[in-house]
Amino acid sequence: MRRLVARWVAALGFLAPLPAQDGVQAPMEAFANAVQAIEQALANGDRAAIAAPLDTIERTRDLLARHRATDWPHERAEPWLERLAEAVARLREPEPTAARDAYDWRELRANCTGCHLDLRNGNGERGLFPNRGGAAFGRVELRARDGVRADDASGVVVFLERDEPAAAPLPRAPAISQQGRRFRPAVLAVTVGTTVRFPNDDVVFHNVFSLSRGNAFDLQTYGKGIERTHVMRNAGLVKVHCNIHPDMVASVLVLPTERFAITDRHGFWAIPDVPAGTYTLRTWQALADGHGQPLTLAADAAAEVGLVVTETKPRVQHADKFGKPYKAKY
Repeated sequence: MRRLVARWVAALGFLAPLPAQDGVQAPMEAFANAVQAIEQALANGDRAAIAAPLDTIERTRDLLARHRATDWPHERAEPWLERLAEAVARLREPEPTAARDAYDWRELRANCTGCHLDLRNGNGERGLFPNRGGAAFGRVELRARDGVRADDASGVVVFLERDEPAAAPLPRAPAISQQGRRFRPAVLAVTVGTTVRFPNDDVVFHNVFSLSRGNAFDLQTYGKGIERTHVMRNAGLVKVHCNIHPDMVASVLVLPTERFAITDRHGFWAIPDVPAGTYTLRTWQALADGHGQPLTLAADAAAEVGLVVTETKPRVQHADKFGKPYKAKY
């Protein structure tokens, strides 16, 4: 084990060996140091100085992606490592803005915290660096109308509310892609005023539209390689469809808060960087009734909340953008 740690330390360019508490300790230490260096560089306005720590994060991520051991749940870690890679790529993009850098940095931090809460034990003692404030996390058990537990618990939005000013629009426009006559992702959460991109990455034409009150839009018909956008100006649920393909359905939950998460297929969710205080924790799922409960978060602590969401609503075929049934063939 010590030889393994020494090899990792050498590969990451550190001069002194690190204590081996487990097989991933050295890469994690290197990662933490790099994250701290990026934060300091951005705070000092020295963006050029983030290049070296970003290199370290990429090397660390590559090492962890190849690691196979009993102390490392590789399959559960893989999605987190992919998100970290995406965050690094965004921070490397040219022509940055202060708002975009701050958002990308928060996303990097959020992925670190979520990974800790999902994969690591003893976070109360080990801490949640680089998290700021408290964190809420847990797993959702999703049940069908007959009470049977779903194998895939993804697509449940969990968010925190309290009386405070509305969050700003996201400085990066998230995307709902059209692929294989499906919207991907099928569930998205954004803050009020956020622009959402709708790229056509399919081989056929699509006509993306919504009749949702306060956020209705019609992007008209467009083909492969073309992208159109819409600004989500009002809070609420936006049901998105295609006027050509009736099975294409997506939901955009427009919220006044940026403290939200969407469950993965295992039902896991995490909301990091939450100031101490009392909130209302709410859930949304396309076929379930909304749920709310009080939640008090302490400073620098993580609150685990187990949730059960049961689908109660039947699936109903929607009409086209003219309010008429779709044609039998499309």
